[in-house]
Amino acid sequence: MNEIKDKIKLVIWDLDETFWRGTLSEEGIKYNDFNHKLVVKLSQRGIVNSICSKNNFEQVKTELKKRDIWDYFVFPEINWEPKGQAVQSIISDMGLRDNNVLFLDDNLGNLNEVEFVNPNISACEPHIIENLLDHPLLSGKDDHKLTRLTQYKVLEEKRKIKTDRNLSNIEFLKESAISVEVKEVDDSNLERVLELVERTNQLNYTKLRQNKNELVQELTDSDRAGVIQVRDKFGEYGISGFFLIKHGKLIHFLFSCRTMNMGVENWLYKYLHKPELIISGDVASVLSDDVDTSYINTNMTITNLRYSEVIDTKYLLVGGCDLDQVVHYFDGEIETEFNTVNKFGINVHSEHTCLLTDLTIHNHVDSISEYENLFGINVDSKVNNTDWDVLIYSPLNDYSRALYRHKKHNYVVPFDAFKVNWVEIDSSQSPKHLEKWTVKNKEKFKQDFEYLGPITSLDFYRNIKNLATKYRDREIFLLTGSEVVLNTGRYWEQGMEDRHKKMNLILEQLQTDLANVNLIDVRTICRTEKEHSDNIRHYKKEVYLKIAQLIVNKTKDLKLSGFIGVKFSKIVIKFKKALRKLRLAC
Repeated sequence: MNEIKDKIKLVIWDLDETFWRGTLSEEGIKYNDFNHKLVVKLSQRGIVNSICSKNNFEQVKTELKKRDIWDYFVFPEINWEPKGQAVQSIISDMGLRDNNVLFLDDNLGNLNEVEFVNPNISACEPHIIENLLDHPLLSGKDDHKLTRLTQYKVLEEKRKIKTDRNLSNIEFLKESAISVEVKEVDDSNLERVLELVERTNQLNYTKLRQNKNELVQELTDSDRAGVIQVRDKFGEYGISGFFLIKHGKLIHFLFSCRTMNMGVENWLYKYLHKPELIISGDVASVLSDDVDTSYINTNMTITNLRYSEVIDTKYLLVGGCDLDQVVHYFDGEIETEFNTVNKFGINVHSEHTCLLTDLTIHNHVDSISEYENLFGINVDSKVNNTDWDVLIYSPLNDYSRALYRHKKHNYVVPFDAFKVNWVEIDSSQSPKHLEKWTVKNKEKFKQDFEYLGPITSLDFYRNIKNLATKYRDREIFLLTGSEVVLNTGRYWEQGMEDRHKKMNLILEQLQTDLANVNLIDVRTICRTEKEHSDNIRHYKKEVYLKIAQLIVNKTKDLKLSGFIGVKFSKIVIKFKKALRKLRLAC
């Protein structure tokens, strides 16, 4: 006790008889201007401040706002609960370790309790406060712009929204609009990289500490190295991670605690194709293929981080599991659109061709918004709302869903398995994947919609043709479906191989008829049951790699032809048509 043990990133203040003299809830207080200025100066060093006090929250907030200091504190725990757990909660929510925290309190009982629950914390009495600015473990780093304080304010806001709305972690992440940008290490960010290498612990997988000369030499000898910049709808997190690969092995793989619980480390590991990594010591997040990172927006400029060769073709990947599992193999400016799950546990899709091409559906926005949560549709696809050069599109959803027409407005939407007619089924019946769909919603659905069955081959052809014609100056790559017979026993899987055969015939015809349509033929990879996992649209891990290789091989000609970052001209389209006619004639 009364010993500062490690570099301090956070100071947690008791209030009564510590931050100020007296007891706020009783006889009143005598405000301490020295401590006020100390909080400001610590913040300007990048050392943030919090509060753990047994007091009335609103009363404390009013007092500190009156003094213009309330906004300098983050994650305050102001209540009558035990302080040991309260301090632990602050540290956890901020993604820090207790050894980087200083707790100040005048009560020895509180100090002992906090130290018992947080054994590595520096727990000290108020008499040390006057010398804090001179202590070498509180030297911090110049941050007069209050960047770190601002970033923790963002984290604080996120926690409040998640708690107030009672969202699960994955629900919150999907709503957060997280995006990641991978950049080259250069003079503008080298000092930040050095800081990350020196200071990060909880999300530092190799824990290799290097000085500037050592790090520069590693960068020179590396296969690949880069920094990641993270943002979401709440704000910017700046450069929040660093990796360095040498001889195929991750020498550095580390992330700032400000990205804790965002899944960025799992996304990057998959994006880097999971190179060899020897983990040193405890790490706060386990790397796993089972972690869903589809909510991370990869709308970014990727640089070949050794040769500084910028690849700026804009890719848009739209589809389901077959593309979700291959996206991390891509270089280039990438945006994705995959299915999500709504509050009824229903998969929300936007990739069905009826939703992509039927513009009349937008004339009924009020009606559509009512049904969006009801059975999972999204009529605002990125296909029609994003600038892209190359669309990589999996149309499997077309041949697995049934179509329903709205009786009044006449628009058509996809929903659930193509064999099932939910208009005729008893509303009290639900399979497991629709168990949260209420009887009331089922009745509403049955009242307003009529069942059409699966999409016809003619409509499928027409929809894709309309899409390709609309974007005739861009390239479209379509994934075929597997035609392997699987004996899963699930009703919605039965007959899917025949549906895929019909779909694939149409896709082959589209490639022949349309100059900007190309096929990624999954059938060349998925030939037997052993290439699949639990259904015809889910493949084994090694298959996804092969699909990615197929896509890369098919699209690399665009880069070699000099079409990087530009729209394809009408001359190119005519040239491709001539080539295809020549191939057909032969």
